[in-house]
Amino acid sequence: MRKQNPFLSLSEIVYDILLQEIVSFRLAPGSRVNESTVAEVLGVSRSPVKNALTRLLHNSYVVRQPGYRVAAFSEKEYTDIAELSELIEPYAAGRAAIAIKGEELDALYDIAEQLHRICVENGNLQHRYIDIVDLEYQFHSRIVHLADHPLLEEFYEHIKYKLYRYRSYLNYDPPVGYFKVVGMEHLTICDILKMRDQGMAEAIMRRHLSLARAEFKRKFPAGSNRDCSKKSPFSSQ
Repeated sequence: MRKQNPFLSLSEIVYDILLQEIVSFRLAPGSRVNESTVAEVLGVSRSPVKNALTRLLHNSYVVRQPGYRVAAFSEKEYTDIAELSELIEPYAAGRAAIAIKGEELDALYDIAEQLHRICVENGNLQHRYIDIVDLEYQFHSRIVHLADHPLLEEFYEHIKYKLYRYRSYLNYDPPVGYFKVVGMEHLTICDILKMRDQGMAEAIMRRHLSLARAEFKRKFPAGSNRDCSKKSPFSSQ
């Protein structure tokens, strides 16, 4: 990361690394994040780690109990984020339907087709849930980018990782048949964008988000603090 962007501070690099560990469930909800362990693993002093954890605390990704732990899921937080997403993403899809170029649509279809291929695989797809969420993240972020609205994209930046985290949880333990629906939905969105119909693009995105929201709401008030993946080297119990 330092080579890619030499202007990043150490605390920003540590923040980005820990954030990716959290949103990808390598640091599961409730996991303790040990300041000394993080510093040792990354080969940095405790100062940038402390700054990164303070920022994660401010952004509600970790809590103090005492010490730092990855924040558990909150129905209110999810509802707030989902409502914002349902305002932003349909609007972005409508704008994208008008502005999208042929090569941009091809790239979006490529993501949707990769997602579809994974989702129609036979057997238990739980081991592929990170791949599915990664592709979903790419797909939705690209549509917001294709809306060609810098202020909208800037606002989306503030919530996209929280969305990613909740969508990771849904994809880790989905209802029966959910993956097949997800696989088809993204191709359908591409088909509508290809038609260049703004109203239909907004409607299909709104339906897509509503489907995920309805399934996620069924998970509350079930406990969310279970280990969803392999243990992170930064965590301790």
